[in-house]
Amino acid sequence: MQATRWRYLAVILMALMIGADRPEEQVSGKQALSKLQDYVGQWRGVGQVRRGSTQGAWSETSDWAWKFNDGKASLTFKVDDAKYFATGTLRAVDGDAAFELTAESENAKVTYVGRLDEDGSLVLDAADAPDGQPARISIRQVADGKRMLVLFERRVGDDRFLRMAEVGYTREGSNFGKGTNYIECVVTGGVGTMPVTFEGKTYYVCCTGCRDLFNDDPAAVLAEYRERKEAEKQK
Repeated sequence: MQATRWRYLAVILMALMIGADRPEEQVSGKQALSKLQDYVGQWRGVGQVRRGSTQGAWSETSDWAWKFNDGKASLTFKVDDAKYFATGTLRAVDGDAAFELTAESENAKVTYVGRLDEDGSLVLDAADAPDGQPARISIRQVADGKRMLVLFERRVGDDRFLRMAEVGYTREGSNFGKGTNYIECVVTGGVGTMPVTFEGKTYYVCCTGCRDLFNDDPAAVLAEYRERKEAEKQK
């Protein structure tokens, strides 16, 4: 019992030391973005201008990942064969109460700001979207995170929006879902799909961003992971 108590205290002390070394922006940004953890992964998408119609439809693939840089956490995406935006970066803003998306195409760079609504959809609006680019982007997940719907809308008047198109994504390897038993990412708590090693042991992370963070300081990441698991046991 005494040995267990000392091990627990050692984990807490190490976590406090790590927290002192890490900028608060990264810690708080990561916590807020963890609500969107299920975006992370590779997706196959089909876009439709009109729902249920193949006229004007297209296919694309996207890859969402964590990124840790300059003391801040963010989620990034890349889209191949995108109709609208090829890359984007999603950050927590306004004291982690809102989210900001900077999305880029060959001809435009647009900033969107929004929040999660009561149904769990992320609704992001742009104040000055260029002609031909959406003024609102809504992201919704269904089927236990195996499907993701991204709706693009244009602004009509001050507070009305009309559909431009919607992309329905299916997660690559969706049979490997987040079910009762799954391998956990030691960085974010998501579904671990990539193996990493430290001191002869294998752990798992969910994306390349988490892999890079782990490789930068595996001892710190694992100490934070163990603290999180200990805290879960106390609930």
